[in-house]
Amino acid sequence: MVRFWILFILIVALLAFLAQILSKFNVIQRKMRIYFGILLLVIAASIGIFTFFQDKKEDKINDLAQLFLQGKDLICQVGTQSIEANRTTFNFISGTLTLMGKEQSDYYHKTIPLKACKLKDDTKSH
Repeated sequence: MVRFWILFILIVALLAFLAQILSKFNVIQRKMRIYFGILLLVIAASIGIFTFFQDKKEDKINDLAQLFLQGKDLICQVGTQSIEANRTTFNFISGTLTLMGKEQSDYYHKTIPLKACKLKDDTKSH
């Protein structure tokens, strides 16, 4: 969240500075500067909203990875197939945030993105 606010303040300050420079050299008029400011605020707010939702997704995936590494079972939806993933049948690949089927399991060479999974206990409440 701190990252969002730093980014937001930095972008607003840079855009306000740009508007002042353009106004000083009479490239834009006062009315145009107001529209420019509104546009900049909308852009900055959009960036903030996007960053907020990306952080939430990232937190969810990190939580799933942590739960998997702690030995919890995950239910992963791959197409129309639901697969129960655990540490005995899958390895966690941290670089790609995926689960890869272990050699001795039925899912050998099967790759599942972690974002397609949920905690097994959570699926009962949905």
